[in-house]
Amino acid sequence: RRRRDCHARRPPRAVSAARRNTENMASLTGSALVPKALSSRVATSASFRAPAATPGPASRGALQVVAASKKKDVRLTITLECTEQKESGVAGMSRYMTQKNRRNTSGRLELMKYNPYLRKHTLHRELKK
Repeated sequence: RRRRDCHARRPPRAVSAARRNTENMASLTGSALVPKALSSRVATSASFRAPAATPGPASRGALQVVAASKKKDVRLTITLECTEQKESGVAGMSRYMTQKNRRNTSGRLELMKYNPYLRKHTLHRELKK
């Protein structure tokens, strides 16, 4: 059997569709289709064009910029606090900052974490915000 060489000749990498479109648009910059001042991405994007259906003096010659909508953050930063330390009367409070996924863990998070004041692992619960 022949041993397969890890540096054997590999097939050429496929060019992505976005890069291919950029190269095609770069060849058209000299024509009247795309102005030289605008990049190919801005020229082809529909969100930067002026609306054609709303005639009037306010929209004439102006570009309309549409802002992207902000999605709800799925990952939340939460605080975990020790449940046994209040009862023991030891000074200080063991707290940990961590993150949780809102979709997977909708209820309160409870984890066994190390409490340096009590020098043992105790139950830590998520605090209310």
